[in-house]
Amino acid sequence: MAILHITFSLATQGSMKLAIRQHRLQRNESVLSVHDDLSIGPLQNFEERKTWLATHILDDDDQQLYDEMYENWRKKIANLPCDVDVWIWYSHNTHEQIGLRYVMSELIHKCSMVYGIDATENLKSIHPNLDIRHTGELSSEMLMKLRPSAKRFSVQECQQLAKEWENIKEQPSTLRLWKSELLHVEEDAMDAYIIASAKNLHLQQNEEWLMPTHILAQIFETFVHYVGNDFVEYRLLMLVEQGVFAMKGDTTDIFSYQVKLL
Repeated sequence: MAILHITFSLATQGSMKLAIRQHRLQRNESVLSVHDDLSIGPLQNFEERKTWLATHILDDDDQQLYDEMYENWRKKIANLPCDVDVWIWYSHNTHEQIGLRYVMSELIHKCSMVYGIDATENLKSIHPNLDIRHTGELSSEMLMKLRPSAKRFSVQECQQLAKEWENIKEQPSTLRLWKSELLHVEEDAMDAYIIASAKNLHLQQNEEWLMPTHILAQIFETFVHYVGNDFVEYRLLMLVEQGVFAMKGDTTDIFSYQVKLL
């Protein structure tokens, strides 16, 4: 039986493709990635979403990649044969949990069998001390170890997840977090963590000006929710506009500017 693996990041897609090559499964298996962080931005309307991402998150190259991968996704799903099983890889974070529900809404009227691999849950039996924030942290070897845990979704489960997607996308929020369940929060919900991280770094490094990458790394270590770096940088630059931070350098490259708290 042929298998289509669906992932929610290019990192997971790359590791899965490597695993397939290493185990000589190319004839029967392929990988498709949903190249979109559904934890951020509006979901009600696709064109509105594209505009928001282009304004706040994506540069021109990223926008082109986004458009190309979205078009590829639409074509692949539209032409999905019945004799291909679908395996969805996900873990316990906002992006992948919403992604699971979105993908299910796309597959609900298809005839393929749909399986899920919950990386967070199934890692407990293989590596109980390994804690991940997203599936992209796993190597090709680890992904192969998780394959036996694939579990088929029942029709009722597929319908419920698809229904949950319809409810999620009707909410007007542009930032969503996951803590056992989905939380819709204000877009500035992370601002206090950004400011606190900058204060800590000023003390630790005894430096007036800070690299944004250092602030992002600090937040990744301390913030319990997984949020993509692009969104955190967007909020940092909003705080610059609001006069909370000063900035010097070129903001078109995250390595080419610095910020300091005022």
